[in-house]
Amino acid sequence: MNHQELLTTTFRVKLQYGGASVESRLLPEERRRRIVQILERSGSATVSAIAKILGVSISTVRNDLNFLESQGLIYRTHGGAVAKERFSPIYQKSISPFSNLKHRIARKAVTFVEPGNVIFVDSGSTALIFIEELIRSGIECHVITNSLYIINALVDVEHMPVHVMGGEFRKRTMNFLDPEPDLEKYRIAKAFMGVSAFDKEGTYVSNLFEARFKRFVMEAAKEVFVLADSSKYGKISASFIKNWSEKDTLICDKNVQIKHARVIEAR
Repeated sequence: MNHQELLTTTFRVKLQYGGASVESRLLPEERRRRIVQILERSGSATVSAIAKILGVSISTVRNDLNFLESQGLIYRTHGGAVAKERFSPIYQKSISPFSNLKHRIARKAVTFVEPGNVIFVDSGSTALIFIEELIRSGIECHVITNSLYIINALVDVEHMPVHVMGGEFRKRTMNFLDPEPDLEKYRIAKAFMGVSAFDKEGTYVSNLFEARFKRFVMEAAKEVFVLADSSKYGKISASFIKNWSEKDTLICDKNVQIKHARVIEAR
């Protein structure tokens, strides 16, 4: 059984009423609520799968998805939609038990940005908090990013021009990934990076392609600031990014021990 067949089996209501499924008789509000539930449980779904589950037409589902996207509840994709909150750093930073630590780390990181700097800002919840703190600081700088969330946060910020790094768009994390990014045209003074885990030796992330992308950026930048709370110390993650080096700074809520790089404790 493939993904869409499983989705249909999971969500289809078997009861029929007057030749039409129960779902097809739902009010629009209830139907849209069920669509959001489907996406939250499965992560993503095609228009045809949703239509089959709910017993409604393709055009009805498309209209519902367009409405839900206009309300900021989902993301539309070609032929379907994905859940917003499951992968959104906005959502993650709001529910994280380490939210206070992330804010402390972000505020400390902002103190290393100087007017006129060209900086790279990574994707993830801590990076989003960092850019929000940086906006509040009023510091004028150029931002390079691969994160759609960072781009959106800077849309109306005139004193911070944005340069977008392209590549394959990853719907789950809402960022662009190029395993061999062209960084020669950028002179990145400082890169502010997120990681899934770190230890005495180096940094890690869960995805091989993301690890390679981060490695390119970190090697190209003159200075690297890794923003990570101590809960990530010693964790196991699938893909190694790189060893710590003398140009690296870890900004953390605790003074953990790492090799070669300096550690700044965010108080």
